[in-house]
Amino acid sequence: MKGVPIVKIRSFPIPNYPGYNLALIDTEFNRAMRKYDLDMVHSHGPFSAGWLALFAAKSLKNCPLVNTYHTDLVKYSGHLLGGFQAQNFTKGFAGAVWWFINLYYNRSDVVVTPSKTLQQDLIVHGLKPPVYALPNMISEVFFNSKISNTGLEEFGSALRKKYNIPENNRIITYCGRVSFEKKLEVVLEGFKKIEKTHNDVTFLVIGDGPHLKAYRRQAENLGLKNVVFTGFVAHTKLPYYYQLGEFMVTPSDTETQGLTVIEAMSQSRPVIGVNEGGVRDYIEHRKNGLLVKPNNVKEFKNAVLYLLDNPTEALKMGKIAKKSANYCSPEGFSKKLKRVFEIAFERHNS
Repeated sequence: MKGVPIVKIRSFPIPNYPGYNLALIDTEFNRAMRKYDLDMVHSHGPFSAGWLALFAAKSLKNCPLVNTYHTDLVKYSGHLLGGFQAQNFTKGFAGAVWWFINLYYNRSDVVVTPSKTLQQDLIVHGLKPPVYALPNMISEVFFNSKISNTGLEEFGSALRKKYNIPENNRIITYCGRVSFEKKLEVVLEGFKKIEKTHNDVTFLVIGDGPHLKAYRRQAENLGLKNVVFTGFVAHTKLPYYYQLGEFMVTPSDTETQGLTVIEAMSQSRPVIGVNEGGVRDYIEHRKNGLLVKPNNVKEFKNAVLYLLDNPTEALKMGKIAKKSANYCSPEGFSKKLKRVFEIAFERHNS
């Protein structure tokens, strides 16, 4: 964004969770705090950078602090420490994680979450500042993209050629980070049974992540013939990928909102997701998608088969899904966030 200064702070990677870094306190941060007059601080995480934000708002500048709680830290603590055995760790660490959440977020003037589910979790577990459910917006690319039938056909033909997808195969998609907390094994195991009766369906896994090789290996071990892993895809191309698929699936039970759910819906595609976490705030069962029990291979398989065998119903759901996605447009988000900032100033000044 033109005219907005960006200060980069050094960080170091988390050894057992590739792709995530922790910020370091250094001279760049101190220089920035002295140089700029801050009216407000908006932080997006409770770890090292979050504590820097807290220090800047409360000690250096005496200004309002807005915090966004994006991640279900209780569940993610289990994934971070336990990997594929996450559930065994989550219960044991839940009390300590909630203590840490309250320690940090209770120092905010206002807290924002992307879903009502997270909002209620924070309130129930003792958070004192006002908590607002404010869905994150998705890129305007998904609202402004006008893909012609010819353009989609050409893109689809090139994609099928690149990944050896038969011309007549129907496509279903997953889009997102490819890591163990996304639970892709649930869909892969279900797809093994789907291939027995629907060998003309390709499962397209769109995205990159630290466990891409592990999931490719699992697909091979399961003997799956029609699973394609694309790796990283630029977000400007995602509308094409979503529209090539008849619907999207997302088996993760740790989503606080699930931006790819909204992205797929913006392209008139219904979504199959789990009835847990932030996803259920956006998927209305049998209206714009289907909800199933988390970690339930049989229910995921049956949901996929239902939409495959009822394409007319899937099209109806897709039309409703497109309307649902409008709630996360840049315009709607900006207005709601502006009001949150106003409330933070009112609380701080009072």
